[in-house]
Amino acid sequence: MAKTNADYQREHRQRQARRLAALEARCATLEAERDQLRDDLEAAECERLAAMACKHPAAAVDGGTCQACGTEIW
Repeated sequence: MAKTNADYQREHRQRQARRLAALEARCATLEAERDQLRDDLEAAECERLAAMACKHPAAAVDGGTCQACGTEIW
């Protein structure tokens, strides 16, 4: 049986729908990865700022590590 124009158009729309679904799934994956990287960056930035602000008070130093910022004191 020969395919009609309607058959070709339907197949084309189905291919487009599958590609769109694949792209949306990939987009969701990338957005989740972006969010995780952003959270990691924010945590690292908070640690960096806390370390810069800390003057290592003597009461906070325990066993060579500042308990306020977590930095090792030599």
